[in-house]
Amino acid sequence: MNSQKRILITGATSGIGEATFKHAIKNGHVLFITGRNEEKLIELTKDHPNSFYLKVDVTDLDSVKNLERVAIEKMGGIDVLLNNAGIGIFDKLIDSDLLDWHKMIDTNIKGLLNVLHFFLPHLIRSNGHVINLGSVASHHVFPDSGVYCATKHAVLAISESLRAELSKKIRITTISPGSVNTPFIHQTKNKELLSKFKPSFESGMPVEWVASQIINAIEVEDGVNISEIIIRPFQITK
Repeated sequence: MNSQKRILITGATSGIGEATFKHAIKNGHVLFITGRNEEKLIELTKDHPNSFYLKVDVTDLDSVKNLERVAIEKMGGIDVLLNNAGIGIFDKLIDSDLLDWHKMIDTNIKGLLNVLHFFLPHLIRSNGHVINLGSVASHHVFPDSGVYCATKHAVLAISESLRAELSKKIRITTISPGSVNTPFIHQTKNKELLSKFKPSFESGMPVEWVASQIINAIEVEDGVNISEIIIRPFQITK
């Protein structure tokens, strides 16, 4: 394994964020995790002296500004930012609730940018690493998920903008998973679509598979930057 890293993970209280925390702490890294479920943050960090937490809403500027102060104070700097916080609410465009569109844009795009804004100067100082959680929806547009796909296209565009401007100062990686078995789908309110999509999510990849790829990108040799990892379920048929 490469040297110990100081890693900040947003949206770490479930799914990919939680799995990445567990993998990274096992590998000896220093972790600072955030989310809106403070009880879960306490539970995850209580037995790990090299871990810290703060309840944070990435859509709230004051909350993220406070995160910058506390995280840098606790860790003494930052080497890796994993922008993992995100939501997906699936529905047909004609039937969608406008506020659901706003929630996805506020969290998946503006929330990511809020965190990036406050931590990018610190990452440049440490020649650090930005990892943005995209999706196969960063590359394809699927029915019944148009605005979600738009937000994940934006995540990939932000990563590529960072690479165009800062590739000699920081590493930039986009992690783009296909279906993953997480509670992610449960935010969808359309009952018909929920019952349609649930089986594909429940038969999707374990979160640990995605977390292991994130750790691989973090621990890669010093002379390498992994620009993007697209990870999909694979099942052999006979």
